[in-house]
Amino acid sequence: MKHFAVTSDNESFPAMHFLEKGLRKIKRLQRMVSRRKKGSNRRRKAVALLAKAHERVANQRKDLAHQISRSLVDRYDLIVFEKLNVKGMVKNRPLAKKITDAAWRQLIDFTTYKAEWAVRK
Repeated sequence: MKHFAVTSDNESFPAMHFLEKGLRKIKRLQRMVSRRKKGSNRRRKAVALLAKAHERVANQRKDLAHQISRSLVDRYDLIVFEKLNVKGMVKNRPLAKKITDAAWRQLIDFTTYKAEWAVRK
């Protein structure tokens, strides 16, 4: 997956693959959590570190969606999204992680509320 989104003017927004970049750290932290004894303070700390790593990936996705939605709303009076069969696309094993990492629904939600706020539909 090369592009996160492409406009009708052939302007494209690159796919950043935040999960792919943070996966090495997340895997390591997940192994730490699984090796700790349940109920211990060390496990609690490891779980907190793992949650922080997942939150970082989520915040990076959210930031990209905010930036792209703001630029779309600022530039266009009419914004229409193509209806994608994401459920069917995720069945493709090699692309499944990248498709779910894209978080297109988040982009649609952010663009919708920003367009309504800017009185553009």
